[in-house]
Amino acid sequence: MSASAPISEVFQESFDHLIRGPFTVSSRGLLNDEQATRIVQELLARVESPTPGVLGGRGQTRILEIPGLGRMFLKRYSHGGLLRKITAGHFLCLGQLRSKVEFEMLELVRSLGVNAPKPLAFVQKGSTIYSTWLLMEELQGARSIVEIGEDEGDALPRALDGLSEQIRILIKHNIFHVDLHPGNVLVDDNRAVYIVDFDKACRFKGSRQALRELYLRRWRRAVIKHQLSPLLSEMMSLTLRSNDE
Repeated sequence: MSASAPISEVFQESFDHLIRGPFTVSSRGLLNDEQATRIVQELLARVESPTPGVLGGRGQTRILEIPGLGRMFLKRYSHGGLLRKITAGHFLCLGQLRSKVEFEMLELVRSLGVNAPKPLAFVQKGSTIYSTWLLMEELQGARSIVEIGEDEGDALPRALDGLSEQIRILIKHNIFHVDLHPGNVLVDDNRAVYIVDFDKACRFKGSRQALRELYLRRWRRAVIKHQLSPLLSEMMSLTLRSNDE
């Protein structure tokens, strides 16, 4: 490392030296030993390429191809804000593994009928200080709802209707996504609408009406922040408030 390296690189290299031990791949039996080994090899080689079209988010989602399973989404967890520059994707073990928590949340929401990526495995390297990843099935031909609106404006109402159905299920079961924005809504080749990035999703203790308004406010803020079409906000409000319980 050169003497002129940015201070963030100095910190990150220091954390890299602190992470000891092998990779641990947990898959609840969904992957065999050979596939788990290949995942570790890919992580060591750092050959993943970024997935385009995602607005914001703390996780870095990349594509990984595993023999016998095909192309997968691989998400590495990282901090937000200033901590991202200092510690990158390194965490101090103070609670549950973030990848494990999201793995379990994806299992839960899928069991309720929400379209979300199928979780396949979560990976950890280190113990007291660690890095972690989540492996999920790829959504074939997935594009964000923003791209759908830009490329196929006539398909946007249907996509928003599909999204509203998914959000209503979350509201019914008092689940708050926390970071629902247009970049976290994907439409696959079959026009199915998926919600992604359930990191830090949690149970909501207020009323369903209050939760619905939280979703709408978060969505509206994202539309304004990313200077997207106001139609995304207006149509979402109309569809989510229709058939109000």
